[in-house]
Amino acid sequence: MTFAPETRWRSNDAFNDWRVLHPAPAENLGFTEKGCYLFQKPFADFSLYVDDEPLADHPSEPSCWMWEPRFFAGEVTAEMVRADGTNSVLFLLDVSPDAKKLGREVFTQMVNELWQEDPRLVIGSEPATTPSGELGNQENPWAAFARLRRYGPDTLRALASIRASPRRELRMRRDSVPLHHARRVDRQTAAALVRSPAIAFFVAGVDELPAFAQNSRLDVPRVEETVDSAANRTILALVLALLRRTRALNEGLQGLVDKDSESPSETRTSLAARWQRRKQFLDSLAAQLKILLRLSPFADVQRAEITAAGLTAIASDPIYSRAWSRGWRALRHGIEPGTNTEKLWVSPSWEIYERWCFLRLGKLLAAGMPAWGWHRLPKRWVGSCHDRRAELLLQPTFPSYDSGAGKMRSISRQRVPDLVLKVERADDLRFVVLDAKYRTSRENVLEAMESAHIYQDSLRIGTRRPEGSLLIIPSGGGAPWLEDPKFQKEHRVGIHVLSLGIGSILPSLVTGVLGD
Repeated sequence: MTFAPETRWRSNDAFNDWRVLHPAPAENLGFTEKGCYLFQKPFADFSLYVDDEPLADHPSEPSCWMWEPRFFAGEVTAEMVRADGTNSVLFLLDVSPDAKKLGREVFTQMVNELWQEDPRLVIGSEPATTPSGELGNQENPWAAFARLRRYGPDTLRALASIRASPRRELRMRRDSVPLHHARRVDRQTAAALVRSPAIAFFVAGVDELPAFAQNSRLDVPRVEETVDSAANRTILALVLALLRRTRALNEGLQGLVDKDSESPSETRTSLAARWQRRKQFLDSLAAQLKILLRLSPFADVQRAEITAAGLTAIASDPIYSRAWSRGWRALRHGIEPGTNTEKLWVSPSWEIYERWCFLRLGKLLAAGMPAWGWHRLPKRWVGSCHDRRAELLLQPTFPSYDSGAGKMRSISRQRVPDLVLKVERADDLRFVVLDAKYRTSRENVLEAMESAHIYQDSLRIGTRRPEGSLLIIPSGGGAPWLEDPKFQKEHRVGIHVLSLGIGSILPSLVTGVLGD
């Protein structure tokens, strides 16, 4: 029985406001991204992991762990583990968006809108999770890992039940036995007997079996029990698929972690600290699957194959059906909105907002300018009208070198703006830079305007400078003069408010570039 030691938590700023941390399935509310929180240590031999990352001691209070959610919002899983591994308790931490940004309801609406359009725009690697649906045709390595860790242990337990009581079937084969060992004969035996010297034994009037017939053998049927059944062959195929997926994820995710370590980000949570426990899980799962393959009934199966007979047999057996369903859930591809059946890691909240802006601006272009025939590709909206072609690009790269005539470049260091709308015709090219900032307070918005000025001064496509650089924010009022279209037309910088409501419009700089 798991013992759940009582522990309490509080915000770093609330010195006496301690709250009890309730084990799962209860949710613990009150956490906010970019906050700082303390957790009391119940005993010295316990560790606390938040999304597989071990929490460090608070610098001034060694009796507490410290945690900073940083740039994500959603549900986070924490696990308190005893050093000897004999005790483990799960906790669910509910992290709200930063109060200086947007309310939780608005953020949830953005996530839902992205799910409905394209789940790939939501899935990421941040500690926060969001519910996802049942099936789709897209794959993400972290989504695959989340499924494998969720259903892999259940699959192993179900496979252990199969080993304890494997399905067997009776199989008839032919055997050659001495005459006096024959206990069962059939038509084929009789036909062979006619051509055998042993037939003399059955001829009337023969009192003694001829010497040449004494060593004769008969071809007789033999029925034997075997585990090499259709159901076991199908389950063997499932075990091999799980092993291949485990090895592929181990290799692929290691590459992602190495890449993340080479270019750390201040706005993304590092993967390195969380990877150690996740790699241990993959290594352990692969080792257990390899052991299973060396044990009966799987070692006694001639080949792995998925057949209609095997699936039918599995469906009729509760033990086999459980193993198959858990294994299929661990292996299946796809993410799609719908029934909340599982939870997958999401992108940081600022990236959720950027992608929502990409989706919403594309929809506004399609609705407001249908003559262009807008359609969406994974990271761009494309449209054309007469001799002009336009693209709304998500996070294009402007390298810090001249990559050729008509190519994107930066005259300072490499830049990756959130959105760029470029319009081309035979003798002209124009573009507008749109920088999505998930901020609402006056101070933060004015500080963020720095990026608009940098993009306006440094970005080039060929020799062309931007027609304008705008911040896209979720609510306005902090700096009204920057929202004025006249100001934007004169200075080529400003702010555009893009809200969830039906009153959203396109920036005038955008419509101007498309309409000129």
